[in-house]
Amino acid sequence: MQLSAVILARAIGYIETFDLSPRGKIFFPELVREIVRRFDFQKFPKTLEEFDESKGVEFLEGKIGKRTIQKLGIWNTILVLETRSSTEDSREILEEILLWGAEKFGLNYRPGMIKRFAYVSDLSFYSDAPILSVSPALTKLAEKTSRLLSELWQEPVSYESVNLTIGHDPMARKYGIAPFSITRRAEAKFSENKYFSEAPLPTETHISLLEEFESEIKRNPFR
Repeated sequence: MQLSAVILARAIGYIETFDLSPRGKIFFPELVREIVRRFDFQKFPKTLEEFDESKGVEFLEGKIGKRTIQKLGIWNTILVLETRSSTEDSREILEEILLWGAEKFGLNYRPGMIKRFAYVSDLSFYSDAPILSVSPALTKLAEKTSRLLSELWQEPVSYESVNLTIGHDPMARKYGIAPFSITRRAEAKFSENKYFSEAPLPTETHISLLEEFESEIKRNPFR
């Protein structure tokens, strides 16, 4: 497996924003101005309507040191930080922003205050293994479909597996978790062996599982 790009690395911290200012002493417009100045965000809330945490307050395209930030989002019960490097970076940057806010504005934040994090990792990668052909029956179905369509259309038509998804029963928990999916990369020919994958996992764990899956397919090919 060869990593092509980290497309999205999102860290989600579950915390009530009311807890960061228990007595409402933080003047939000001032906080926003300082966040923009400190982290050089290029798009940020400017009107009172855009300060509505129930709908989400978003800051786009910023940086901290040499690390770039794609998005910082603030909702009533979650904080979201997105980069294109890794979910580890995203989580670290989010916590660094909170520590900065505690020092500069007196936010009620201390390390470890966020008890639960969630992640979304989007990657593109190359693989020379038949990673989407995970069933002999599915491969036969693709071959038969290709043959029948070629006869129907009077031209060569080749069907192959295009995606693979695993997920949980959405009725088994109140809030859904994103599935783990692998699909062929849009705008890339099948012959390029380029894929896209999304997982609700830290970036490095996501990569590790894809590598393990590819190795397993190579050891036990279904074709």
